[in-house]
Amino acid sequence: KTESNSGGTSAGITRVASCCCGQLKIQCMGEPVSVGVCHCYACQKRTGNVFGTQARYPKSSVKVVEGKSKTYTRIGDSGGRVLFHFCGKCGSTVFWEPG
Repeated sequence: KTESNSGGTSAGITRVASCCCGQLKIQCMGEPVSVGVCHCYACQKRTGNVFGTQARYPKSSVKVVEGKSKTYTRIGDSGGRVLFHFCGKCGSTVFWEPG
């Protein structure tokens, strides 16, 4: 869902993401820094697809507006940690952040 709060300029855009059951919702303010896909095996397992899609925002532009997430930390092939936030009720991954 996308809403414009300032006459259509990208600075006033708010995007809302939610899990399948609606228990967990986040808001992302403004435009993403980048949008991409990943085809690593871990993203394929996580999404059940050949690609994992992502829109990256600064942490300060994202906030949980409803519900509470459960988390899972995965250590990547590079050794970096990724913290996935998902709904404890329906299991949908809603967002992730460097761990």
